[in-house]
Amino acid sequence: MDDVIDVVEGGELLEPVEVVAWWDLPDVVPPLVCNVHRGTGEYLGTSLADPSPLEPDVWAFPAYSYQIEPPAPKPGFAALINRNADGWEVVADHRGATVYTTDTGEPRQWQALGDLPEGYTLQAPETAFDTWEGDKWVVDEPARAEVLRTVAYRKQTLANQFATGRINTLQDAVDLNMATEDEAAALPAWKAYRVELSRLDISTTAPAADDWPGSPNDEALAAWLASQGLPN
Repeated sequence: MDDVIDVVEGGELLEPVEVVAWWDLPDVVPPLVCNVHRGTGEYLGTSLADPSPLEPDVWAFPAYSYQIEPPAPKPGFAALINRNADGWEVVADHRGATVYTTDTGEPRQWQALGDLPEGYTLQAPETAFDTWEGDKWVVDEPARAEVLRTVAYRKQTLANQFATGRINTLQDAVDLNMATEDEAAALPAWKAYRVELSRLDISTTAPAADDWPGSPNDEALAAWLASQGLPN
């Protein structure tokens, strides 16, 4: 800020004289400084040093700032002040990214600077049966096949329970001469379905989708299976 002072010479008040602050002189350029994070030393940006109002030609530098050239890190990287405080160390920056543990595939959000440590990867597993081998995920086919076989076995068991329930009810209606025409026709159809269902071999592998027999009422059967928690 410029000041205006009165000048007295020979007892006579002259025209006021404008006094220019030293930092406002035409040839004075404030130094550019690089600011870094106090904990990590990460480059945050640049600012101008502040002039000392009481000491001509003296600049006050903010804490954790350095009068060096700013870095130009690429996307996915961050610059840290080096140990000598005269340059930059460029490190990987995965903060905010989702990473995965290579032992379980569990995701987590990464918060640290630097390369990922062993046991973590940016690659997402594609299936629940992926295992980490070397530098990529590989499907564990035996584990996948066994899970599918187990699910198929449970589907066969539940479908048999549903069919047996329908057969018992329809059989009662027939035995008591209470069956409608549709119910009388449905009874042998459910019995045939139960026989075909029992012939599925799930001892070593899960049947293909086309190998499953169709039931007399697939919609009702699907609703029953879903109510029992069977995945589609």
